[in-house]
Amino acid sequence: MYNILWHEGKHFINETDDLVVRLLRSLLVNDKSLRLIPEKKGYVGEGMLDVAVAGNVFASPSATQISAGIRAIDAPLGILLITKNYTGDKLNFGLAAEQAKAQGRDVRVVFVEDDVSIKGNELVGRRGLAGCVFVHKIAGAAAAKGLSLDEVACIAQKTADSLATVAVSLDRCSVPQRDDQEGLDADVVEYGMGIHNEPGAEKGKITSLENTISKLLSILLPDNGNASPSFRSGEVAVMINNLGGLSVLELHIVADEILRQLDSRSLTIRRVFIGTFVTALDGPGVSITLLKLDPEIQALLDAPTAVNAWPKSASSYSQAGVEQQMVTADEGHAVEHSGTAPELPKLLQSVIWSVARSVERDEPQITKYDTIAGDGDCGTTLLVGANALAAYATDISSETVDLAVSFRQIASLIQNTMGGTSGAIYAIFFNAVSTYLDKSTGGGGCYSTVMAAALQSGLTELCKYTSARVGSRTLMDALIPAIAALHKDDAQDLQAAVAAARRGAESTRRMDAKLGRASYVAKEQLSSETGGGVPDPGALGVVSILEGVAAGLVRN
Repeated sequence: MYNILWHEGKHFINETDDLVVRLLRSLLVNDKSLRLIPEKKGYVGEGMLDVAVAGNVFASPSATQISAGIRAIDAPLGILLITKNYTGDKLNFGLAAEQAKAQGRDVRVVFVEDDVSIKGNELVGRRGLAGCVFVHKIAGAAAAKGLSLDEVACIAQKTADSLATVAVSLDRCSVPQRDDQEGLDADVVEYGMGIHNEPGAEKGKITSLENTISKLLSILLPDNGNASPSFRSGEVAVMINNLGGLSVLELHIVADEILRQLDSRSLTIRRVFIGTFVTALDGPGVSITLLKLDPEIQALLDAPTAVNAWPKSASSYSQAGVEQQMVTADEGHAVEHSGTAPELPKLLQSVIWSVARSVERDEPQITKYDTIAGDGDCGTTLLVGANALAAYATDISSETVDLAVSFRQIASLIQNTMGGTSGAIYAIFFNAVSTYLDKSTGGGGCYSTVMAAALQSGLTELCKYTSARVGSRTLMDALIPAIAALHKDDAQDLQAAVAAARRGAESTRRMDAKLGRASYVAKEQLSSETGGGVPDPGALGVVSILEGVAAGLVRN
């Protein structure tokens, strides 16, 4: 059963007239070779196709439009029409072809039907999906070589017969200007989606990415060997096509899993194409197309083209090859320092573990506020860093620990695990603290005095790389007062530092954001929280860390 997800499509263009012509006109901007016939919705230009004719959204172009495209070019050697296997396309392209023949033109037609999820309907056949783009590329390259119409049509048909495509989607696409659109349940994925919002061949529950791709490949490459064409072995090109609604991040992670699983089969992947080639508007899904290669098809696939949307290069793939490209970063050599003390390992472990517990306790609240004031990842990012440090503390077993080395290692862990703005700020800060400790002469001073000076030095260096200060509504509103409290009257009072950080964080509730993600959020949204506004999540993170440090020192 379907759930209605939209009462009407949510689009900027619901009130826009002539959607397709507006789309086509925008494409003229970046390709001066293109020519548009607006009333017929067609292009004439250089590249894989000499003419492309567009129908309305999810509709075939009319025979009149197609005939206009045929007449728009001088084709003394004949014309090849390539279209997908849909009833409207077949009838309209067929009518235009017969009309052109009646006018004395030499015309051939190739239908692409690469959707292997459609079974048991020999009368209708398979739908045409993204594999059509491979036919465009290869037939266009053959024509550019000067081959005859018979030869080009033969190569195009051979390519069409060497294709297999299957798609999977998380939901239906949203069609502009259409009310009461139905979608899939939140926990359902659909296999065998078409490109016109047609239902798929099979639904299932959303599972892991690995299981989803395994299921998709079982449709594309059935174990019984009945796939047509046969891909039991041999060389292939792979197209991983965004149906329109996947982010670049998600598309490439899905592509990585697809290629990894394909490589485990007996296929040799000679060419890989990843991108947005044939969409279903904003369909949140992906299709996989396999093209069985022979030397002729591969040479034509690799031939140059001026078409902007076609990738300028494509390479082979193997998991072993990818692993060879993954190298270990040079982390440098450990810094040796003589300022060691036997009690430090236990102290450092206690503090780090206490910080991890404090951050784990406070993460939900920090994340809640960051969902309002930022991008929602401040708490989880901080927790990732704290957990990495907790694991690091577990391995501290030396009888003596060098503070300078430890802070440099902490900075490196933060840099490699946290990421984002907060990760960079903490990494700079702790690196600078390490540099101060490394250069200090020691001399038996107490830890609190040495650390207060090191933290002040770290803050001074950090301020060279960020313009954030007290009043900017950032973590600096808590960090700066905390370090100032440590230096007040040389008391090195950590509880006073925690209190100062807490006051600084609370003060951000009433501040206008000047820097960071919160500066893009409406003031009304930041002031909506009960208690006088939303505090800065980064500043709360500083408070959580300092509370953990204080608790760890007390326990020790």
